[in-house]
Amino acid sequence: MKSNKKWSELINAQPMFDILALANQRERLGVYVARMEIGDTPGFKNNAVNKILLKSSQEPHRYSPSKGEPYLIDILFETQWKEFSKTDYDISIAPANFLIMASLATVTSPGDTVMIPDPGFPTYKLACDFLGLKTLSYSLYPNKSNSFPTLNYFDDEIIKSQPKVIIINNPSNPIGIAYEGTQILRAIKSLIDNNVQIIIDETYINLVYDSTVALIPNIDAIRIRTFSKEHCAPGLRIGYVLANHHYSKIIADFISLTISCVPRFIQIAIAEYLSVDDSIIFRQSVVKEMKRRHDLLFELLPNNAMLVKPNSAFYAMIETGNSENSFNFFLERNIATCPGSKFGLAADTALRISIAGNAENLNRDFELLHNAYSEWCIK
Repeated sequence: MKSNKKWSELINAQPMFDILALANQRERLGVYVARMEIGDTPGFKNNAVNKILLKSSQEPHRYSPSKGEPYLIDILFETQWKEFSKTDYDISIAPANFLIMASLATVTSPGDTVMIPDPGFPTYKLACDFLGLKTLSYSLYPNKSNSFPTLNYFDDEIIKSQPKVIIINNPSNPIGIAYEGTQILRAIKSLIDNNVQIIIDETYINLVYDSTVALIPNIDAIRIRTFSKEHCAPGLRIGYVLANHHYSKIIADFISLTISCVPRFIQIAIAEYLSVDDSIIFRQSVVKEMKRRHDLLFELLPNNAMLVKPNSAFYAMIETGNSENSFNFFLERNIATCPGSKFGLAADTALRISIAGNAENLNRDFELLHNAYSEWCIK
Protein backbone atom coordinates (compact mmCIF):
# COMPACT_ATOMS: atom_id res chain seq x y z
CA MET A 1 0.00 0.00 0.00
CA LYS A 2 1.67 3.20 -1.17
CA SER A 3 0.98 6.39 0.73
CA ASN A 4 1.56 9.89 -0.58
CA LYS A 5 1.52 11.34 2.92
CA LYS A 6 4.59 12.85 4.51
CA TRP A 7 5.97 11.09 7.59
CA SER A 8 4.99 14.17 9.60
CA GLU A 9 1.36 13.66 8.58
CA LEU A 10 1.41 10.12 9.96
CA ILE A 11 2.64 11.13 13.42
CA ASN A 12 -0.28 11.67 15.78
CA ALA A 13 -0.19 12.05 19.56
CA GLN A 14 -2.08 10.08 22.15
CA PRO A 15 -5.27 12.07 22.86
CA MET A 16 -5.03 11.71 26.65
CA PHE A 17 -2.05 14.08 26.76
CA ASP A 18 -4.00 16.84 25.03
CA ILE A 19 -6.65 16.47 27.72
CA LEU A 20 -3.99 16.47 30.43
CA ALA A 21 -2.83 19.84 29.06
CA LEU A 22 -6.39 21.21 29.29
CA ALA A 23 -6.65 20.08 32.91
CA ASN A 24 -3.26 21.62 33.72
CA GLN A 25 -4.41 24.88 32.16
CA ARG A 26 -7.46 25.02 34.45
CA GLU A 27 -5.31 24.30 37.50
CA ARG A 28 -2.99 27.18 36.59
CA LEU A 29 -6.03 29.45 36.87
CA GLY A 30 -6.29 28.44 40.52
CA VAL A 31 -9.18 26.01 40.04
CA TYR A 32 -9.30 22.61 41.74
CA VAL A 33 -9.68 19.87 39.11
CA ALA A 34 -10.60 16.23 39.77
CA ARG A 35 -7.91 14.50 37.70
CA MET A 36 -9.43 11.41 36.10
CA GLU A 37 -8.22 11.84 32.51
CA ILE A 38 -5.12 9.66 32.34
CA GLY A 39 -3.69 6.49 33.88
CA ASP A 40 -1.29 8.34 36.13
CA THR A 41 -0.79 7.07 39.69
CA PRO A 42 -0.24 10.01 42.07
CA GLY A 43 -2.29 8.15 44.69
CA PHE A 44 0.46 5.59 45.22
CA LYS A 45 3.98 6.41 46.39
CA ASN A 46 6.46 3.57 45.91
CA ASN A 47 9.05 4.34 48.56
CA ALA A 48 10.91 1.06 48.07
CA VAL A 49 11.69 1.63 44.40
CA ASN A 50 12.50 5.29 45.05
CA LYS A 51 15.14 4.27 47.59
CA ILE A 52 16.78 1.77 45.24
CA LEU A 53 16.66 4.25 42.33
CA LEU A 54 18.49 6.83 44.43
CA LYS A 55 21.26 4.33 45.14
CA SER A 56 21.62 3.09 41.54
CA SER A 57 21.60 6.64 40.15
CA GLN A 58 24.94 7.27 41.88
CA GLU A 59 26.68 4.74 39.62
CA PRO A 60 28.32 5.70 36.28
CA HIS A 61 25.62 6.18 33.63
CA ARG A 62 26.73 3.66 31.04
CA TYR A 63 24.97 2.21 28.00
CA SER A 64 22.97 -1.00 28.24
CA PRO A 65 22.47 -3.67 25.58
CA SER A 66 19.61 -2.54 23.37
CA LYS A 67 17.41 -5.48 24.38
CA GLY A 68 18.01 -4.73 28.07
CA GLU A 69 20.17 -5.63 31.03
CA PRO A 70 20.61 -9.43 31.31
CA TYR A 71 20.11 -9.23 35.09
CA LEU A 72 16.68 -7.62 34.65
CA ILE A 73 15.71 -10.05 31.90
CA ASP A 74 16.52 -12.99 34.21
CA ILE A 75 14.40 -11.46 36.98
CA LEU A 76 11.49 -10.94 34.58
CA PHE A 77 11.50 -14.60 33.57
CA GLU A 78 11.33 -15.46 37.28
CA THR A 79 8.69 -12.92 38.33
CA GLN A 80 6.57 -12.16 35.24
CA TRP A 81 6.66 -15.08 32.82
CA LYS A 82 7.44 -18.21 34.84
CA GLU A 83 5.37 -20.28 32.40
CA PHE A 84 7.73 -19.52 29.49
CA SER A 85 11.14 -21.04 28.82
CA LYS A 86 14.29 -19.15 27.89
CA THR A 87 14.87 -21.91 25.36
CA ASP A 88 11.91 -20.69 23.32
CA TYR A 89 11.56 -17.01 24.28
CA ASP A 90 13.49 -13.85 25.04
CA ILE A 91 12.61 -10.48 26.59
CA SER A 92 13.35 -6.92 25.48
CA ILE A 93 13.10 -3.78 27.63
CA ALA A 94 11.65 -0.42 26.50
CA PRO A 95 8.62 1.77 27.27
CA ALA A 96 5.50 -0.36 26.78
CA ASN A 97 3.84 2.20 24.51
CA PHE A 98 6.93 2.09 22.28
CA LEU A 99 6.86 -1.73 22.32
CA ILE A 100 3.40 -1.72 20.72
CA MET A 101 4.90 -0.01 17.66
CA ALA A 102 8.00 -2.23 17.72
CA SER A 103 5.92 -5.42 17.95
CA LEU A 104 3.71 -4.40 15.03
CA ALA A 105 6.73 -3.47 12.92
CA THR A 106 8.25 -6.87 13.68
CA VAL A 107 5.39 -8.98 12.29
CA THR A 108 3.83 -6.88 9.51
CA SER A 109 4.47 -5.32 6.12
CA PRO A 110 2.88 -2.09 4.82
CA GLY A 111 -0.66 -2.77 3.67
CA ASP A 112 -1.29 -5.67 6.07
CA THR A 113 -4.48 -5.67 8.13
CA VAL A 114 -4.42 -5.65 11.92
CA MET A 115 -7.47 -6.44 14.05
CA ILE A 116 -7.73 -4.05 17.00
CA PRO A 117 -10.21 -3.82 19.89
CA ASP A 118 -12.92 -1.15 19.90
CA PRO A 119 -12.66 0.54 22.29
CA GLY A 120 -8.94 0.07 22.64
CA PHE A 121 -5.79 1.87 23.69
CA PRO A 122 -5.25 4.66 21.10
CA THR A 123 -1.67 3.66 20.28
CA TYR A 124 -2.92 0.52 18.52
CA LYS A 125 -4.58 2.58 15.79
CA LEU A 126 -1.99 5.37 15.80
CA ALA A 127 0.90 2.91 15.39
CA CYS A 128 -0.90 1.09 12.58
CA ASP A 129 -1.52 4.37 10.77
CA PHE A 130 2.14 5.34 11.07
CA LEU A 131 3.34 1.96 9.81
CA GLY A 132 0.99 1.97 6.81
CA LEU A 133 -1.24 -0.81 8.14
CA LYS A 134 -4.97 -1.21 7.68
CA THR A 135 -7.13 -1.83 10.72
CA LEU A 136 -10.24 -3.91 11.30
CA SER A 137 -12.00 -3.23 14.59
CA TYR A 138 -13.78 -5.81 16.72
CA SER A 139 -16.25 -4.53 19.30
CA LEU A 140 -15.88 -5.01 23.04
CA TYR A 141 -18.44 -2.42 24.18
CA PRO A 142 -21.17 -2.48 25.24
CA ASN A 143 -21.03 -6.09 26.38
CA LYS A 144 -22.83 -6.83 29.63
CA SER A 145 -21.73 -10.47 29.75
CA ASN A 146 -18.06 -9.64 30.44
CA SER A 147 -17.14 -12.30 27.89
CA PHE A 148 -14.69 -11.77 25.06
CA PRO A 149 -16.48 -11.91 21.68
CA THR A 150 -16.05 -14.96 19.46
CA LEU A 151 -14.04 -13.99 16.38
CA ASN A 152 -14.54 -16.37 13.48
CA TYR A 153 -11.89 -16.15 10.76
CA PHE A 154 -14.51 -17.13 8.18
CA ASP A 155 -16.91 -14.29 9.00
CA ASP A 156 -17.37 -12.24 5.83
CA GLU A 157 -15.68 -9.06 7.07
CA ILE A 158 -12.70 -10.89 8.59
CA ILE A 159 -11.98 -13.28 5.71
CA LYS A 160 -12.31 -10.42 3.23
CA SER A 161 -9.69 -8.43 5.16
CA GLN A 162 -7.28 -11.37 5.54
CA PRO A 163 -5.85 -10.07 8.84
CA LYS A 164 -2.18 -10.68 9.52
CA VAL A 165 -2.28 -9.77 13.22
CA ILE A 166 -4.75 -9.36 16.05
CA ILE A 167 -4.04 -7.22 19.12
CA ILE A 168 -5.73 -8.43 22.30
CA ASN A 169 -5.67 -6.23 25.39
CA ASN A 170 -6.42 -8.26 28.52
CA PRO A 171 -7.20 -6.69 30.93
CA SER A 172 -8.72 -3.95 28.83
CA ASN A 173 -7.88 -0.27 28.84
CA PRO A 174 -10.26 1.64 28.68
CA ILE A 175 -13.02 -0.74 29.84
CA GLY A 176 -11.27 -2.05 32.94
CA ILE A 177 -12.41 -5.63 32.29
CA ALA A 178 -10.20 -8.68 32.73
CA TYR A 179 -11.54 -11.55 30.63
CA GLU A 180 -10.82 -15.19 31.41
CA GLY A 181 -7.76 -16.12 29.36
CA THR A 182 -9.06 -19.59 28.51
CA GLN A 183 -12.31 -18.07 27.25
CA ILE A 184 -10.37 -15.72 24.95
CA LEU A 185 -8.38 -18.71 23.69
CA ARG A 186 -11.62 -20.41 22.64
CA ALA A 187 -12.96 -17.19 21.11
CA ILE A 188 -9.95 -16.72 18.80
CA LYS A 189 -9.31 -20.38 17.92
CA SER A 190 -10.19 -20.00 14.27
CA LEU A 191 -7.79 -17.05 13.96
CA ILE A 192 -4.98 -19.09 15.50
CA ASP A 193 -5.79 -22.04 13.21
CA ASN A 194 -5.42 -19.70 10.23
CA ASN A 195 -2.02 -18.36 11.29
CA VAL A 196 -3.07 -14.91 12.46
CA GLN A 197 -0.23 -13.56 14.61
CA ILE A 198 -1.25 -12.71 18.18
CA ILE A 199 0.00 -9.65 20.07
CA ILE A 200 -1.25 -9.56 23.66
CA ASP A 201 -1.09 -6.36 25.68
CA GLU A 202 -0.92 -7.68 29.25
CA THR A 203 -0.17 -4.32 30.88
CA TYR A 204 -2.68 -4.79 33.72
CA ILE A 205 -2.53 -8.57 34.09
CA ASN A 206 -1.28 -8.34 37.68
CA LEU A 207 -3.93 -5.79 38.65
CA VAL A 208 -7.07 -7.96 38.68
CA TYR A 209 -9.45 -7.57 41.63
CA ASP A 210 -11.38 -10.83 41.55
CA SER A 211 -10.66 -14.49 40.79
CA THR A 212 -10.39 -14.01 37.00
CA VAL A 213 -7.30 -15.66 35.48
CA ALA A 214 -6.44 -13.27 32.64
CA LEU A 215 -3.40 -15.08 31.20
CA ILE A 216 -4.13 -16.47 27.73
CA PRO A 217 -2.31 -19.81 27.84
CA ASN A 218 -0.81 -22.22 25.34
CA ILE A 219 -0.27 -19.94 22.34
CA ASP A 220 2.86 -18.55 20.75
CA ALA A 221 2.28 -14.81 21.02
CA ILE A 222 4.10 -11.54 21.52
CA ARG A 223 3.26 -10.41 25.07
CA ILE A 224 3.73 -6.86 26.39
CA ARG A 225 3.78 -5.92 30.06
CA THR A 226 4.91 -2.90 32.05
CA PHE A 227 6.56 -2.08 35.33
CA SER A 228 5.08 1.39 35.26
CA LYS A 229 1.46 0.56 36.04
CA GLU A 230 1.49 -2.27 38.57
CA HIS A 231 4.28 -0.60 40.56
CA CYS A 232 2.89 2.92 40.07
CA ALA A 233 5.91 4.54 38.43
CA PRO A 234 4.72 5.52 34.92
CA GLY A 235 7.37 8.22 34.66
CA LEU A 236 10.13 5.60 34.64
CA ARG A 237 8.92 4.41 31.20
CA ILE A 238 9.83 0.74 31.65
CA GLY A 239 7.99 -2.01 29.83
CA TYR A 240 8.94 -5.45 28.62
CA VAL A 241 8.01 -7.70 25.73
CA LEU A 242 8.22 -11.49 25.55
CA ALA A 243 8.56 -13.06 22.09
CA ASN A 244 10.25 -15.95 20.36
CA HIS A 245 13.96 -15.49 19.67
CA HIS A 246 13.47 -14.43 16.04
CA TYR A 247 10.98 -11.69 16.87
CA SER A 248 12.94 -10.64 19.98
CA LYS A 249 16.02 -10.00 17.85
CA ILE A 250 14.03 -7.77 15.50
CA ILE A 251 12.48 -5.85 18.41
CA ALA A 252 15.92 -5.36 19.99
CA ASP A 253 17.26 -4.07 16.66
CA PHE A 254 14.30 -1.65 16.45
CA ILE A 255 15.17 -0.38 19.94
CA SER A 256 18.82 0.03 18.86
CA LEU A 257 17.77 1.99 15.77
CA THR A 258 15.50 4.38 17.67
CA ILE A 259 16.01 4.89 21.41
CA SER A 260 19.30 2.92 21.67
CA CYS A 261 18.54 1.57 25.14
CA VAL A 262 16.66 2.21 28.37
CA PRO A 263 18.79 3.98 31.02
CA ARG A 264 20.92 1.39 32.77
CA PHE A 265 20.51 2.70 36.31
CA ILE A 266 16.72 2.39 36.05
CA GLN A 267 16.96 -1.20 34.81
CA ILE A 268 19.38 -2.18 37.60
CA ALA A 269 17.14 -0.58 40.23
CA ILE A 270 14.03 -2.32 38.94
CA ALA A 271 15.80 -5.69 38.82
CA GLU A 272 16.84 -5.31 42.45
CA TYR A 273 13.36 -4.15 43.47
CA LEU A 274 11.57 -7.02 41.72
CA SER A 275 13.83 -9.55 43.43
CA VAL A 276 12.70 -8.59 46.96
CA ASP A 277 9.43 -9.02 48.86
CA ASP A 278 8.77 -5.27 48.89
CA SER A 279 7.65 -5.47 45.25
CA ILE A 280 5.06 -8.15 46.04
CA ILE A 281 3.80 -6.30 49.11
CA PHE A 282 3.46 -3.06 47.18
CA ARG A 283 1.54 -4.66 44.30
CA GLN A 284 -0.80 -6.38 46.76
CA SER A 285 -1.47 -3.03 48.43
CA VAL A 286 -2.34 -1.48 45.05
CA VAL A 287 -4.76 -4.33 44.27
CA LYS A 288 -6.45 -3.95 47.67
CA GLU A 289 -6.77 -0.18 47.38
CA MET A 290 -7.99 -0.20 43.78
CA LYS A 291 -10.65 -2.79 44.64
CA ARG A 292 -11.80 -0.50 47.45
CA ARG A 293 -11.98 2.44 45.06
CA HIS A 294 -13.97 0.48 42.49
CA ASP A 295 -16.41 -0.62 45.20
CA LEU A 296 -16.85 3.00 46.28
CA LEU A 297 -17.51 3.99 42.67
CA PHE A 298 -20.14 1.27 42.31
CA GLU A 299 -21.90 2.54 45.44
CA LEU A 300 -21.71 6.16 44.33
CA LEU A 301 -23.17 5.93 40.82
CA PRO A 302 -26.50 4.43 39.77
CA ASN A 303 -26.46 0.97 38.19
CA ASN A 304 -27.12 2.28 34.69
CA ALA A 305 -24.11 4.62 34.82
CA MET A 306 -21.78 1.75 33.90
CA LEU A 307 -22.81 -0.80 31.29
CA VAL A 308 -19.89 -2.97 32.42
CA LYS A 309 -18.44 -3.08 35.91
CA PRO A 310 -14.64 -3.17 35.86
CA ASN A 311 -12.68 -5.84 37.73
CA SER A 312 -9.15 -4.68 36.89
CA ALA A 313 -6.82 -1.79 36.02
CA PHE A 314 -7.55 1.84 36.97
CA TYR A 315 -10.50 2.61 34.73
CA ALA A 316 -14.27 2.65 34.32
CA MET A 317 -16.56 3.68 31.47
CA ILE A 318 -19.32 6.10 32.49
CA GLU A 319 -22.27 6.01 30.10
CA THR A 320 -23.44 9.51 29.14
CA GLY A 321 -24.92 9.11 25.64
CA ASN A 322 -22.45 11.53 24.03
CA SER A 323 -18.77 11.38 24.91
CA GLU A 324 -17.60 14.69 23.43
CA ASN A 325 -20.45 16.83 24.79
CA SER A 326 -20.31 15.23 28.22
CA PHE A 327 -16.52 15.61 28.32
CA ASN A 328 -16.87 19.37 27.89
CA PHE A 329 -19.76 19.47 30.38
CA PHE A 330 -17.73 17.64 33.04
CA LEU A 331 -14.59 19.71 32.39
CA GLU A 332 -16.58 22.91 32.89
CA ARG A 333 -17.42 21.48 36.30
CA ASN A 334 -13.75 20.72 36.93
CA ILE A 335 -13.74 16.99 36.34
CA ALA A 336 -11.12 15.94 33.79
CA THR A 337 -12.12 12.72 32.00
CA CYS A 338 -11.35 11.24 28.59
CA PRO A 339 -14.03 10.93 25.88
CA GLY A 340 -14.76 7.32 24.98
CA SER A 341 -14.58 8.32 21.31
CA LYS A 342 -10.81 8.69 21.72
CA PHE A 343 -10.66 4.91 22.18
CA GLY A 344 -12.95 3.97 19.28
CA LEU A 345 -16.41 4.45 17.82
CA ALA A 346 -17.95 1.75 20.02
CA ALA A 347 -17.44 3.93 23.11
CA ASP A 348 -18.59 7.29 21.73
CA THR A 349 -21.47 7.26 24.21
CA ALA A 350 -19.22 7.10 27.29
CA LEU A 351 -16.44 8.75 29.26
CA ARG A 352 -13.41 6.89 30.56
CA ILE A 353 -12.31 7.80 34.05
CA SER A 354 -9.14 6.81 35.91
CA ILE A 355 -9.43 6.46 39.68
CA ALA A 356 -5.74 6.15 40.61
CA GLY A 357 -5.44 9.74 41.87
CA ASN A 358 -4.44 11.09 45.26
CA ALA A 359 -6.11 9.24 48.14
CA GLU A 360 -6.65 12.43 50.14
CA ASN A 361 -8.68 13.90 47.23
CA LEU A 362 -10.63 10.75 46.39
CA ASN A 363 -13.84 11.56 48.28
CA ARG A 364 -13.86 15.10 46.92
CA ASP A 365 -13.22 13.85 43.37
CA PHE A 366 -15.98 11.25 43.61
CA GLU A 367 -18.40 13.85 44.97
CA LEU A 368 -17.63 16.17 42.05
CA LEU A 369 -18.10 13.24 39.65
CA HIS A 370 -21.41 12.25 41.22
CA ASN A 371 -22.75 15.81 41.13
CA ALA A 372 -21.72 16.37 37.51
CA TYR A 373 -23.19 13.04 36.42
CA SER A 374 -26.48 13.77 38.21
CA GLU A 375 -26.65 17.22 36.63
CA TRP A 376 -25.83 15.78 33.19
CA CYS A 377 -28.63 13.22 33.47
CA ILE A 378 -31.31 15.83 34.13
CA LYS A 379 -30.06 18.54 31.76
